Amino acid sequence: MSEQYTVDFSEETAAKFKKEPVTWRHNLNDSPLFSDEALVWLIDNHPRDYADFCTMNEGADDIGSWRGGDPGSHSGKELLQAVRSGRLWINLRRACNMHPKYEHILREMTDQLRAKMPGFKPTTMMGGVLISSPTAGVPFHIDRSDVMLWHIRGHKRVWVYPINETTLPEVEVEEILLHDHNDDVPYNVQMDEQAMVIDMKPGMVATWPLHAPHRVLNQGDLNVSISVEWSPFATIVQNGAQVTNGVLRRLFGMSPQIETQGTLHRLIWFAASRVLRKIKLVKVKSATQQGYLFDVDPDNDIGVTEHDKTTKSAA
Repeated sequence: MSEQYTVDFSEETAAKFKKEPVTWRHNLNDSPLFSDEALVWLIDNHPRDYADFCTMNEGADDIGSWRGGDPGSHSGKELLQAVRSGRLWINLRRACNMHPKYEHILREMTDQLRAKMPGFKPTTMMGGVLISSPTAGVPFHIDRSDVMLWHIRGHKRVWVYPINETTLPEVEVEEILLHDHNDDVPYNVQMDEQAMVIDMKPGMVATWPLHAPHRVLNQGDLNVSISVEWSPFATIVQNGAQVTNGVLRRLFGMSPQIETQGTLHRLIWFAASRVLRKIKLVKVKSATQQGYLFDVDPDNDIGVTEHDKTTKSAA
């Protein structure tokens, strides 16, 4: 049975989609699939290899404080309690692709957005369920794919920054695309003057342009969202072109600019990035993996017990 999730997606929203930050409404916050009981079931039944358990400093303004932890053998009920009382962020990656109860949500989202925007043709569409503490947040970073945040429970503030040489130098985007596990860019508080601030309430969706820097801070209550990562062919091509730009900049001292490269140029550079990887002239590197730096601890005030088990691989 089809359900209407997207409530007020207007022609104006469609015109601005992917070009600037936009919001609209949905009604997933009425679904029982995001109650405490449902979240406990989801945590218990989601593969731990596809789950991230993270913490951060108070205020989430220090990217160095963002680190992964070990959920151990705690039950979903215990882990949800640790989120409620601590400073934790859980990402159940691909939950809306892996569980039939949630898979139809992602399918309906896609169909409804395609009906409103015929040009909406994702080659990939992944939906993860985010569950985070009242004081949790995500430091300043970018995403490699296009993203939509479908907010369901709680309140969070999102700062979305324009893409320019003061907030996101092109060389930094290339650095991220040339490293598998690094989405972080340098941040200073003066950048906030350029940010668009979005106060997310239950029943809101927000999205912004590809690679737009952003940061998030919860506003005092437990938060639940669906984070949709999707990539149209144009995004895949742009990322490939920027990988080639990064190689040309670093190996040959050139100064390419993605904004001046038209569609044909990007397609050629995208193909070149595939060749460069295949012949191993450049190898996309993985950033250093720290391993688990804390144990989830429902009895601790911030939900974690710190340690340094660097020999343990992160989820």
